[in-house]
Amino acid sequence: MPSDHLLLYFQENLKIVDHWNVNGTHYALTSEAWLKNMDNHKKQVMPIIRETYGAHQQTKWFVYWRLFFIAVAEMFAWDKGNEWYVSHYLFEKPAA
Repeated sequence: MPSDHLLLYFQENLKIVDHWNVNGTHYALTSEAWLKNMDNHKKQVMPIIRETYGAHQQTKWFVYWRLFFIAVAEMFAWDKGNEWYVSHYLFEKPAA
């Protein structure tokens, strides 16, 4: 993941107007909802995974995606959402 201030170094084509952060607890809840949604729709998800990764890999990749959502949820919830967070940026085109 890029650092919070990375995009601030690249303002040649776009200029920063505003920049703010959202506590990671919201994204943790989002990841938990994605996990629940995937689990609740496994019958619909498995054909997509099979088509993407192959029939011999579908169970493994289903588990990989579950682990990803669990890890993201735990990471963004860590320290009450204050360690990992979501950065937002508002850019505008620079004056010509």
